[in-house]
Amino acid sequence: MVGPGSYHEVSQTGGQTFIEMLGDIRLEANLEWRMQLYKFLKGALFVDAGNIWLQRPNSKFPGGEITKDFYKEIAVNAGLGARLDFSILILRLDFGFPIRQPWLPEGDRWTYKYIDFRDSEWRRSNLIFNIAIGYPF
Repeated sequence: MVGPGSYHEVSQTGGQTFIEMLGDIRLEANLEWRMQLYKFLKGALFVDAGNIWLQRPNSKFPGGEITKDFYKEIAVNAGLGARLDFSILILRLDFGFPIRQPWLPEGDRWTYKYIDFRDSEWRRSNLIFNIAIGYPF
């Protein structure tokens, strides 16, 4: 879960409540390359970037307000997935992982150098499976 800003619930509180993180300002970008694999099956490689911010400081979300350095708080993830395209219904099945985490100290935010698919602990902590209906754009 990302945001608002550089706030990260797990690193701030030690736990996760699964509440929806709300923000006043949202920035989002997606890049996806789809390839036909079979009649209704497409493969996809993607990169997503973005975050949310609050307009004003909030003591419950330290680091969550937008500043002139907001671009330093952009999260980036990448992944691959399958697209089941039945014309009237599109089902997306994705595996994604973070490559930039804005809540880490400024020199350590790019995390692609730590990617290790062979390490079960890394997979457990970083690999995220997502199911969605329709295309995001």
